[in-house]
Amino acid sequence: MAFPLAYHWRNLFVRKTTTLLTVLVIAAVVGVFTWMLGFAAALDDSLSQARDETKLLIIKRGATAETNSAILPEEYNKLNQLMDIARDPKTNDPLLSPEIMVQVSRPRLRDGGKTWGNIALRGVTETAFKVHRNVKYSGQAFPSGAQEVIVGQAAAKQFAGLDIGDTLDLGYGSNRGYTVIGYFLADGGPAESEVWGYLPSLMNAYNRSMYSSASLRLEEGTDPQSAIAQIEGPAIQLTAQTEAQYWQSQSSSIGTYLFITRVLVAVMCLAAVFSIANTMFSMVAGRTREIAMLRTVGFSRFHILSGFLAESVGLSLLGGIVGCLACIGWLQLVGNTKDMFGSTTFTTLAFEIQLTPMTVAWALLSVVAVGVIGAWVPAMRASRVAVVEALREA
Repeated sequence: MAFPLAYHWRNLFVRKTTTLLTVLVIAAVVGVFTWMLGFAAALDDSLSQARDETKLLIIKRGATAETNSAILPEEYNKLNQLMDIARDPKTNDPLLSPEIMVQVSRPRLRDGGKTWGNIALRGVTETAFKVHRNVKYSGQAFPSGAQEVIVGQAAAKQFAGLDIGDTLDLGYGSNRGYTVIGYFLADGGPAESEVWGYLPSLMNAYNRSMYSSASLRLEEGTDPQSAIAQIEGPAIQLTAQTEAQYWQSQSSSIGTYLFITRVLVAVMCLAAVFSIANTMFSMVAGRTREIAMLRTVGFSRFHILSGFLAESVGLSLLGGIVGCLACIGWLQLVGNTKDMFGSTTFTTLAFEIQLTPMTVAWALLSVVAVGVIGAWVPAMRASRVAVVEALREA
């Protein structure tokens, strides 16, 4: 005998108030859960573009980030001693990039400029594009003396005043106007949240005589830990990390935020389980006679158990679909561009939350699991209803 699915489906609409309240609770949980999945996926995708094991980032010993590091020119020159540094095949010059980093505060676009965030302004030379291979700039010639900068695509989407032709007031006293002349891409990685300009020009503008950091590319097949040991040894005495190690240390605050978000979602999932359980218990209590009749006409305990579980799953999926649609609508309303502060740099990492089919699938699978867990005990109770006693009480 087939499962009485039509019976259970109709009951979702007979008890409209109970069904609606349960769907709303589940929708709230799924909406937040889907947003969190999209948020985590966007961050992970951005940071995954900064895991080049052949690229090292060097800062001053004792510094925690580029923004509080200061490398003397003579210290920088010692890096040329490294045996494993890669070289430009055309010029045989070492792929070593001196860089400075300062912060520039810009208003956020998503709230009309009510809040501001710090963007990393990086001074580089053309060698930087050979070291940071994922950075692609296809505009006019890279600035080499004129007061011009190029902007990462992610930063341009998140902050105001970064369109081509806009002027940024930079320099030690914000008294030098730099014109935005183009955009660059970095596969969605952290560099795409930055503004780049010509190193000598920016060092002059900010009265800098030292570099914030240096980036270098190792020869293929080189053990990065061996190169790091040389850099941190007595001959050079600087601190070096692979790109992945550096960004892992800078994103610790993001991990804390994600942990708190996961705890909140876990609490909401628990609330959803109790909501479904309460709904199913009330349904079983109010349908004892109907369950007895189903047993009388030939439906087994397994049919009753499966039917109530299917009813709960249908209820959960309905709430899940509403929650996913609500999350999509929310991102459309407030925008999907977000940014997070680094734990030590206090500069922003911009990214876009995208709800992929995989994200939605995970959310719906999770809500199905919640539906099964919440309905299991009341469904077991329904399957064990004593037929004779239930009919006698009815």
